[in-house]
Amino acid sequence: MNSIETIISIIVLIIIGYVTKRVGLLKPEDSVTLNKIVLNLALPSLIFMAMYTADLSSIGSLVEITAVCITVGTLGGLLAYLFSRVRHYPEKTKWSVTVSAVLFNSGFLGYPVVLGVFGAEGLVRAIFYDAGSTILFICLGILLLIIFGGERSSIVKRTLLFPPVWALLLGVSINLLHLNVGSMAPAVLKYLSGATVPLIMISLGLSLEISSLKNYIEEAFAVSGIKLILAPLIALLMVTVLGINGLNSQVTIVEAAMPSAMLGLVLAITYDLDVKAAGACTFLSTVISMVTLPIIMALV
Repeated sequence: MNSIETIISIIVLIIIGYVTKRVGLLKPEDSVTLNKIVLNLALPSLIFMAMYTADLSSIGSLVEITAVCITVGTLGGLLAYLFSRVRHYPEKTKWSVTVSAVLFNSGFLGYPVVLGVFGAEGLVRAIFYDAGSTILFICLGILLLIIFGGERSSIVKRTLLFPPVWALLLGVSINLLHLNVGSMAPAVLKYLSGATVPLIMISLGLSLEISSLKNYIEEAFAVSGIKLILAPLIALLMVTVLGINGLNSQVTIVEAAMPSAMLGLVLAITYDLDVKAAGACTFLSTVISMVTLPIIMALV
């Protein structure tokens, strides 16, 4: 499947989620249940199977992809923070904008896009990129905890019990140790993996809320510019300087072009930030990415 077909398929699934919400077949709160199924069952199965069957002989070069993610996300956050200070946004709005500019939707949107365009080998690289997003999420949680206060245990618990992280660690470990898990477990996990993409996209459609955009147009466009234009350009510069090429380079740049992550909303809610600002940034960057992603993929 080429990049255009992949994006169109993803857009259709997102629209299905949005339409089912509008006509009352599903409710916005149903996305919570779908997300739980994805995060606890489907996505970990997809990650484990990708790592379990992957060729990890060059794992050192894959770790470079994680480092690029952390660097690009950090620079994007710094740009958003400086922009917010210049515009004199309230403190909570400033941090909502910053968080939105740091975190990539490299899992929920990145995995389906990369899997559809680059296949299983591309997905392995996307998982290593998304590992950087997880690290950024943890660091932001600690930073916001210091600034706004809160329970340290909630961040620690959320991190230690995050199923996709365990799936990554287990998949890599079992692969490198050449352990055999039999035939039954992979068969079951393959079925669960197949549910990941449609559930993610329908959940994303249910979560999109256009009403949060009207009062945060400037913030949303600023974050969209950082995420969808500047971030892939920074990633391109980094892979060139570091000598990363081939599939590693392509996936890294495409993942860097992903919109703001839903996890930004989690942090905004957890620390009582400007949730509507975070929602607006996520919504607009996701919508615009449907146009920018095919262009990025055609160029790489």
